[in-house]
Amino acid sequence: MKSLTILRHAKAERPDEYPTDQERPLTSRGLKDAAAISGVLAGLKPAIDWIISSPSLRTRQTTEQLVKALDFKRQVVWDESVYAATADTLLTALTVVPPEVEHVVLVGHNPGVQELISGLCAGAPDRLSIAVATGAFALLNLEIFWWNQIRWGCGELQVLLKPKLVRD
Repeated sequence: MKSLTILRHAKAERPDEYPTDQERPLTSRGLKDAAAISGVLAGLKPAIDWIISSPSLRTRQTTEQLVKALDFKRQVVWDESVYAATADTLLTALTVVPPEVEHVVLVGHNPGVQELISGLCAGAPDRLSIAVATGAFALLNLEIFWWNQIRWGCGELQVLLKPKLVRD
């Protein structure tokens, strides 16, 4: 059994004032939400031992809050393919996680993260309508022994938590 946490980046600035979508930073609320959710993630068992993130600014800032809360010593995997990825692309990104890793956090974007959760829990990305708010995370238990065995339908949703439920 492996654990997968899927984290959507926290609240970002509107795209109007930025040259590209990838350059959008978190809002002040987004920074607070990312810190609050990261505090919750730091308490999960098994402990998080691998992080894969989109390299966009908003996901990078969200991931940095997580790294700080975890006192994470490993290198974050900044994966270009996670930016604006489909559920299939995200699933493929998880197949190359080292076999000894027990708990992965994937930091990404909608609609891909919602569809990934649906596919892992219901067998196909379009079978389950699940809403993942900005800054929210889903914790799944996966019925796999190795990461290259990940497939649609191997997951069981344990937690889906929005930041407003843990905000001060």
